[in-house]
Amino acid sequence: MAQLETPLDARTLPEPTRAVIDALPVACLVLDGAGTVLHLNPALERLTGQAAAALAGRGLDVFTGPHGSTLDGDAEGPQEFLALKADGATFWAVLYLAPLSPGLRVGQIVDVTDRHEAEAALALSRQREALGLLTNSVAHEFNNFLQILIGYIDGLKRRLGDRQEPFIQRAISRSADATERAAILTRHLLAYSRRIAPDVRPIDLDAFVTDLGGRLARDLPKGIRLVVEGTPDLPRAISNPSQIEFALRHLVANACEAMPDGGTLSLSTFRIEPGDRSMQHPGAGAVGIVVGDTGQGMSPEMLARALAPFQTSREAGRGAGLAIVHGLMKRQNGTITLDSEPGGGTRVRLIFPAAPDRVLH
Repeated sequence: MAQLETPLDARTLPEPTRAVIDALPVACLVLDGAGTVLHLNPALERLTGQAAAALAGRGLDVFTGPHGSTLDGDAEGPQEFLALKADGATFWAVLYLAPLSPGLRVGQIVDVTDRHEAEAALALSRQREALGLLTNSVAHEFNNFLQILIGYIDGLKRRLGDRQEPFIQRAISRSADATERAAILTRHLLAYSRRIAPDVRPIDLDAFVTDLGGRLARDLPKGIRLVVEGTPDLPRAISNPSQIEFALRHLVANACEAMPDGGTLSLSTFRIEPGDRSMQHPGAGAVGIVVGDTGQGMSPEMLARALAPFQTSREAGRGAGLAIVHGLMKRQNGTITLDSEPGGGTRVRLIFPAAPDRVLH
């Protein structure tokens, strides 16, 4: 383990004290009166993936990141916060501080992710119980209305199905389509009320896209060809894999619908180098996934409204558009951009923060 060799450390933290702290199995650190990290033990290095030498002389914000909670080096009680590991992953932790000697404080960082998730699950279960009563009631009443509509539409099909008037055929087709999508919406009332997990971790996008592409290829409509392309030496993305898959499946479904006569669907990865001025935080760098199609594309007016709720390039009332994917990306500190033109297909880019490459081994 790297040791601090500054005169301050040697003068204020005796070797026997340092040896005791290093021997402790729990994650500990020593702060000076200004809240600066003077020393941390191997247990804390393992917990955070941070090397002691990288933390020497830094404040407590090194454990939370630039946009995390503010920790007080003089606080008396426990401080719960979302801790940041060297690889960009997060976990819930509690910091306990106590006096060590004049001008010094000793701290312990405890991983409380399991407790935090258990408490969150308990609170969520109570919310779901109340929400479930309301959702089930609304869905039940909505379903009653749907059954009436479906019954009348089936009757119209039997009585007027052989009539060749365009208006009648269009009315029957669109009414049947609307009731089908209303039934899907009823099921989504339950699915979309669930909490989206906030935890993120480093994800290999190339491996992820290759695996998902293999599973998607089996279910693609006839006439649609899938192309998957990776990026050499692609950094990992800080994201949640379940949310990525949900977003990609939604985008793939949109792309397939935009190619009723067949075409090419592409899934590819890319990287944005650190310092790129097109990024909101240009110093961090980013990685991402492009979902492209050779379909009908969108007009400039539709493209400008594409991320708004219930906007779609298909017929009115068809689904929730890209607003759901937009919300998922925002929850992961990611972004979504679109490029499309009539007859030229659509390309949707999902951009994620890149994981730092400094990881303690």
